[in-house]
Amino acid sequence: MDECKPLVDAPAPSGTESKKCNCKKSKCLKLYCECFAAGALCDDACSCQNCQNTPDDAELVRTTRRQIEARNPQAFAHKILLTAQDGGGGGGGGDARHKKGCHCKKSACLKKYCECYQAGVKCQEYCKCEVGPARYCPKP
Repeated sequence: MDECKPLVDAPAPSGTESKKCNCKKSKCLKLYCECFAAGALCDDACSCQNCQNTPDDAELVRTTRRQIEARNPQAFAHKILLTAQDGGGGGGGGDARHKKGCHCKKSACLKKYCECYQAGVKCQEYCKCEVGPARYCPKP
């Protein structure tokens, strides 16, 4: 059984399966809910509490998405960009990078909550991570 059901008008998650959420106070209507951010509805596999990201509340979910997109049109856009190295449209020889960069402070970009680390991309010059001299950060 799938963990999250996609909304009718929402974009499909890219390549990876949706993770189940465990939201407690957000009612699964905030961007940090993995199902909501992926454009999916919560399912029985999720362990969220007081969830409103369900088929019964589909109109509330659409309204909330529209409100968030009105404040930030790029809120549901993908954060990882694929750039083609050779400039051609066909081959798979591309490079991935984070759109805004991470903001790690003490983890040296080696923990799962680092968005660059999660996506398997190197930190860029515009990442705002604070890495000490004894720590490793895969910045170019």
